[in-house]
Amino acid sequence: MTDLTPKAQHTRALILKTALDLFAEKGYEATTMRDIAQAAGVSLGLAYRYFASKESLLLVLYEQMSEETSAAVAALPPATIADRWLALMTARLEQAAPHRALFGVLFGVIMTPGTSAAVLGAEAASMRAKAEAAFIDLVNGATDKPKPAVAEDLGKLLNALHFVVILFWLHDKSEGQASTQALLKFIHGFAPMLRVSLNLPPMAGNLKRFVRIIDGVFG
Repeated sequence: MTDLTPKAQHTRALILKTALDLFAEKGYEATTMRDIAQAAGVSLGLAYRYFASKESLLLVLYEQMSEETSAAVAALPPATIADRWLALMTARLEQAAPHRALFGVLFGVIMTPGTSAAVLGAEAASMRAKAEAAFIDLVNGATDKPKPAVAEDLGKLLNALHFVVILFWLHDKSEGQASTQALLKFIHGFAPMLRVSLNLPPMAGNLKRFVRIIDGVFG
């Protein structure tokens, strides 16, 4: 909804923020569109005008996150793939940290197959494509970028890996999520070895095979 008036944009943003607050407080399943409308101080009809369902609220949130990831990648300075990936993931997790409980609730919903808000469902295809493109840009903007075909496959791999890191972070009960920091450092240290190995045709071929497999779900 890019053609909204400033007042309408404010109302839409208010409804979305109210919904997220209620999801964190009451849980996603227990929250209704009527609850959201009442808490936001708008009519139920107006809430439905901006968001057709609770699931559409999550899709809008996912779209915003994809756009923020793209913007964060565009702001990264030239560096190695490993350094750029670590900087991106560190920044994104720091931004998400104050809302970790909410992310836990929402991640459970968007990772559930069969719902219209599923991150791997058809409705989220354009958001997935945007996030995937951001990670490909991360690779192509690096000082050690590989040849184009390999860069695209590596970007897709890093996109899938970032979902794994987020899931790990959500389940990490160590103090200050120290285990997640250790995982990020491990990946950062391993990435240069992976990058060098991709100069060998067998490794590049295996990466392409792997990407074709995950493209069946992520693509």
